[in-house]
Amino acid sequence: MREIIAIRGATICEANTRDAVLRATEELLTALLDANRLKDKDLVSIVFTGTPDITAAFPALAARTMGLSDVPLLCAQELAVEGAPKLCVRVLVYAESCLSRQEVKHLYLHGAQVLRSELALKGAHRSRLSIAIDGPAGAGKSTVARSLAEALNMRYLDTGAMYRALTWQALKHSVDLQDDRALTALLEELRFTLEDASRLTLNGEPLGEEIRSQRVNQAVSRVAQWSSVRKLMVAKQQEIAEFGGIVMEGRDIGTEVLPDAPIKVFLVADHAERARRRQLEMQSQGHVAPLTDIAEQIKERDNKDSTRMASPLRKAADAVTIDCTLLSPEEVVQTIMNLVAVETHAGI
Repeated sequence: MREIIAIRGATICEANTRDAVLRATEELLTALLDANRLKDKDLVSIVFTGTPDITAAFPALAARTMGLSDVPLLCAQELAVEGAPKLCVRVLVYAESCLSRQEVKHLYLHGAQVLRSELALKGAHRSRLSIAIDGPAGAGKSTVARSLAEALNMRYLDTGAMYRALTWQALKHSVDLQDDRALTALLEELRFTLEDASRLTLNGEPLGEEIRSQRVNQAVSRVAQWSSVRKLMVAKQQEIAEFGGIVMEGRDIGTEVLPDAPIKVFLVADHAERARRRQLEMQSQGHVAPLTDIAEQIKERDNKDSTRMASPLRKAADAVTIDCTLLSPEEVVQTIMNLVAVETHAGI
């Protein structure tokens, strides 16, 4: 299945001259595309940044000289950061590919290295950036959060997957979904970890499509309604997020799980568009359902999420609302990255 992936790369230019900047950037772009087996038609957009000492040419010009005439480009100058390499060009390529996120090859040429300083906050908060993304079902939280984490080289956690995993275990072991004490006791026995490539595991085993089954879909909201379950689940999620460097999405991240996150986003979208997106998601997982049925299920889920007693779905007071009805996932990601840039600039 093809999906949007984010590929990072960086290189060091020989000199602050037009030819050197364009030559280094073209070499990096060519290497990234070759390493990830990408063609021009696969490219969605490219973001270029250069350190402040590069004034000779816009790195994005290299893409045009390579013949990438139809790819949207963005070029910006990085903030001056102590310890950053000199004459460094960075590239973030968004492309449609069948590669898994584990297979993507990020390249750093001529001594360039991964640099996280542009995300660092001042003082004790350095390298502890957390991003909270909330919103109703079908608003695009998972797609955006995954892509954002990939673009920023951060961990990603789908908190809904943890409730799904608990629901799957409850169904598997015939635990009464109306017995909050039994569900909480079951949850106490479950050990969640976030491993490399943001892979969520349960008791040491990777979670798969079993948590996305229709049976789980129909039961997860009943499990997630209990205050004792949510209290313990929030504690487990906060433990995973303890060291920062994470993008978390769900329905109570900004209000309960990460109330102190410096960046909080609340995604919304038109009800009909959310139903359409959910239908496409279900089809990709091999499930077929009429659009009218899906729209009704989303309406019912919205009502349950917003009216439950424990941690109802609501926007945090300091969250930024993004209506993504008419926006592509890439545009939403870029909007949030702009928020990151503003927050970073305020903290440096």
